[in-house]
Parts: sequence; C-alpha cells; structure tokens
Amino acid sequence: MKNGFLVLGPAGSGKTTCCIEIFKIRRFNKERFKIINLDPSNNYWKNFDIIDIRKLIKLEDVIREFSLGPNGGLIFCIEYLIDNMNWLEEQINLSNENILFFDLPGQIELFSHQTMIRDLVSHLNCVCNISMTVLYFLDSQFLGDTSKFIGGSLTGLCCMLSTECSHRNFLTKIDLIKNLPLKILDRYNFPSMRHLNRDLNYNSNRGFRKLNKSILQLLEDFSMLYYESMDSTSIESFGEFLKSILTFYE
Repeated sequence: MKNGFLVLGPAGSGKTTCCIEIFKIRRFNKERFKIINLDPSNNYWKNFDIIDIRKLIKLEDVIREFSLGPNGGLIFCIEYLIDNMNWLEEQINLSNENILFFDLPGQIELFSHQTMIRDLVSHLNCVCNISMTVLYFLDSQFLGDTSKFIGGSLTGLCCMLSTECSHRNFLTKIDLIKNLPLKILDRYNFPSMRHLNRDLNYNSNRGFRKLNKSILQLLEDFSMLYYESMDSTSIESFGEFLKSILTFYE
C-alpha cells in the first residue's frame, strides 16, 4: 500500500515550498517520494518529473474559454479532475514511489461547500489503495493576531471534516519569527483556550464573548488547537518533520 499526504492550508502558507524541498530530497530513510501538483494555477512544476494536473487542464485555459473568475475556474478544474480520475490513477500506477505528496490549492471554497476534495480522497483510499493523511499548514505570522490564528484553525477544521482522514497541523515559516521567544511560540503550539479567549475578548466587542467561547470550544472538541512547528529552510527542522510524518504509520 502507498501512503499519501494532502498538503493543505491557506494561500501563501508554504505548501509548494515544502513540496519543492521534498522534491530536492527525493528520498528519506530509503523511502522514495513523488510530488503530485493538483493546483491548476501553479506552473512552477512544468519542467520537473512530477504528476501535474496542468498536463490535464490549465486554469488560464478555463478562464479564457468559459469567461470564469479565478475561483470559479479553479472549481471547474478540480471538478474536471474528479470526472477524469482514471487519468490520475494511471499516473500514480506508473510511478514506483510509495510516498506521495499532493500539493493542493488553498482556496477554502474547495472544502466549505463542495464535496470534490472528499470525493478525491475517497477515490484515492478505496480505488487506488492509498492511505491518506492531511498535513495542514498555517503561516506562523498568523500568531501576530489571535483572531487570524483562530480563523486559520477554523479553516483547518473545515479541511479535516471535508477529507475525513488522519490530520496533522503544522506552523510553517518559523524562520520568519526567529526573534519570537520560545515561551510565546509554545503558547500556540499547545494553546490554552482560556488564554485565547482572554485575547479575543480584549480585542472584540463585549457582545461577541459568547460567540468567541463557543468557537474556541468547538476547536478544542475536535483537537484542532495543537500545532507542530516546521521550518523548511532548516535541514534539521525539515528532517524532523519528514521523520515525524513517515513514522506516523508505523
């Protein structure tokens, strides 16, 4: 059985950067990796040996032909992929790698009110016999604003419920907050609902206090308030990240 990792997160959270670093390594502890780009707007991979959705359909072609906006065109592209899953299945079967990393777009529309990603994961699990895990990335700069951090966590919860598979949360771009004391970083790696609630109440209207508490309780009920740190610019940190996710199945 092959193992697959869905790399999810808001736009700009470092998903493609992580996949680039993985592509450079190619293998880790005798495990060989394959990158699968499922973002039809990402043309970075056009000259690399990966599985690329842009060989099936391109976002700019859809926008031009159907006069759609970027988000509407993206949804059309992913729907087209779901309708042509035999293409993706054939590409995966032709690869000899056992560890697959799927680089997906960051638009929340794909998860909030669409079943496309759930259908994709279901097909990969049941038909392609791939054990899937979600790696949810959140930009560490979200730590500068508690409301943004909570909003990013809610997006992660939406992704987790949509994919219905194992889930890991990571704070990325840690190198950009190197001057942040470890004590503060630990507050967000293992956040206290009481501290977050206090910060939210301090910066919001009194009438939102019950809503703030309910949102935090929801996140805590689903264990979404736990993050691991990952710095893709550090060989040591990135090695620990790979070791952590690869030993997750053992």
